[in-house]
Amino acid sequence: VKNPESDGPPEVWLTCSPGDADAQSLTIDRIDPDELCEPPVTMSDMVAALATQKPTVGGNELVKYEEFTREFGREGS
Repeated sequence: VKNPESDGPPEVWLTCSPGDADAQSLTIDRIDPDELCEPPVTMSDMVAALATQKPTVGGNELVKYEEFTREFGREGS
């Protein structure tokens, strides 16, 4: 696609659906980083990503953390 930025290469690679008429199958290592157009991340992208994530800390670990914080303070101070 045409580069939306005025500086840099005139054309850049953009992710698309495999069914796109102009799609080319490439691996990321075949694209020069300067020629890769990163799509903006929107709030709806973040909400969708968070909806699929599982907690990485259990409730019992949070209780231990809170007890530690009460005893020793925040950030070790």
